[in-house]
Amino acid sequence: MVDQALVEQVMRLDEAARRELWTMIGSSFDAGDVCEEVAAIIDERIAEADAHPEDFVTLQDDERELRARRAAA
Repeated sequence: MVDQALVEQVMRLDEAARRELWTMIGSSFDAGDVCEEVAAIIDERIAEADAHPEDFVTLQDDERELRARRAAA
């Protein structure tokens, strides 16, 4: 179980510090079956999404477009 005092201390950090901590903790986990090439692609896509947060499609819009394509086929 995580020490609640530690959680409270982390939550007092600003967003940038929490993101840095998140990255550090995430890198401590075993990547499992993800090879280096796939990990690089994932990192590239995350960086692209972070650089352009306004460039997205909602799940609902994506599903609507998919249904329209299926109906037209």
